[in-house]
Amino acid sequence: MTDRKPLEVLIIGYGRDNLTFIDRLITGLLEKGVRLTVATPRKRDLHRILSLKPKWLWTPRLHSQLWADVIITLLLLVANPRLRKPIWFWKLPNRAEGWRSKFKAFYRYLPFTHKNWDAIYFPWNSAAIDHIGLFDSGMPVVVSCRGSQVNIRPHQRGMGVFTAGLTVSLEKADAVHCVSQDILEEALHYGMTRTRAVVIHPAVDPDFFIPADLKMPGQEVRLVTTGSLIWRKGYEYMLMALSDLRCMGIDAKLHIIGEGNERNRILYTAQDLDLADKVILHGILSPEHVRQQLQQADIFVFTSLSEGLPNAVLEAMSCGLPVVTTDCGGVREAVTDGVEGIIVPTREPRLTAEALQKLAQDPELRRKMGSAGRKRVLKEFRLEDHVDAFITLFASTAAEKLERKGG
Repeated sequence: MTDRKPLEVLIIGYGRDNLTFIDRLITGLLEKGVRLTVATPRKRDLHRILSLKPKWLWTPRLHSQLWADVIITLLLLVANPRLRKPIWFWKLPNRAEGWRSKFKAFYRYLPFTHKNWDAIYFPWNSAAIDHIGLFDSGMPVVVSCRGSQVNIRPHQRGMGVFTAGLTVSLEKADAVHCVSQDILEEALHYGMTRTRAVVIHPAVDPDFFIPADLKMPGQEVRLVTTGSLIWRKGYEYMLMALSDLRCMGIDAKLHIIGEGNERNRILYTAQDLDLADKVILHGILSPEHVRQQLQQADIFVFTSLSEGLPNAVLEAMSCGLPVVTTDCGGVREAVTDGVEGIIVPTREPRLTAEALQKLAQDPELRRKMGSAGRKRVLKEFRLEDHVDAFITLFASTAAEKLERKGG
């Protein structure tokens, strides 16, 4: 990249949630010399990455009061003084029916009219659907398929509009990034062309997520898991497995890292199973404290019902932990059953408990599987390789788009 113009990439859909894997990608891209612009409604949404000094693009949300949106539109016009707007922009309000729809199109896409980027990147399908007009801008568009927005949401009741938008966006995208081969196969059902798809697995920084220098064995087996407290993570099955494990005579305690709307249900379930003092909910922790919890644990347990390819499992493997995980999504693309951990069917707490019992009773097996997991991360899931793969994807997509224009 030293002998050519740096890539300029626009990211749309950067969330306010604490998503460290997106922050790691952004950090890596900036460190590699990619010029990033991140579009958000408020600059303070970038507080986690502000010190890295990405460019910020103001993309305000629509308000309920029309007068407020009119004032903001005038401010946007002042902030984007380019008088000649691109043709693609004018087509969007012209296509819309009714003055409100025309105004919404003008308002939504006005911030993107002052510049051309080498690539527009949507980390989420929903963000791509919300900005479908940009697919006709002539700028290359890359969309990520990560999990639930492809393998869960289209199957839920009342998701017809979303599914239709998903299909259009995947049909029109210049390239589609899938976090696993499993997700790629799912996305093929919604208009994605296989030749435009590329699998780039999630990754972690193995220089940050490192095994503990020395772990003293304790009488109590320490289990740990990481993930949002939401239904698809299958926490009720994890708690039932813990209950079964204790009935097998294994003194174990479960540490849960994460937050979400299922918190109270998890607490009630733990109470019902007489596990109140054996389940510790830590909430959201900093990456440093997540690492500390992983280093202190004996086994990482993961009972999710649906995934793309979970970063949480990779972080545990990088810290040298054996994993017991359900067979969901692209898990088998990172964990070989019997090598880095044990894979069990979803919704099978008894089998999960038996796998945990096997590891709990065999410290040498835990050490062996943990070491194998660490080696696999070093070989296949390094963050630096992940960032390089994205740079290659953005650059090749831009070049192919340019070639098609020229042809």
